[in-house]
Amino acid sequence: MDTKETLIKYYRIVYYMGIVTRKYQITIPPEVRKSLNIRIGDRVEIVRNERGEFVLKKVEENVDEYIRVLEDAAGALKMDREKLKEIQKAIGESLHV
Repeated sequence: MDTKETLIKYYRIVYYMGIVTRKYQITIPPEVRKSLNIRIGDRVEIVRNERGEFVLKKVEENVDEYIRVLEDAAGALKMDREKLKEIQKAIGESLHV
């Protein structure tokens, strides 16, 4: 048994792997799709957490609406993209997305 298998069993980690295609697309394993209730056409986001790890999350429709409104407002106010990203992140965190 290799180190990864030992860690997975010891810490009860659920481990899934996807394959990256030539177009840098990743197939989400069925267990993950079911767990996150991801369907064809759904939006997902990849978020970097405080430990520097990347986490896959399903984007809920209410967050999409907030982002659309923010983008419209940013265009009207000529807000820079970095400030817009900060606001989007804060909204996502406040909604626990």
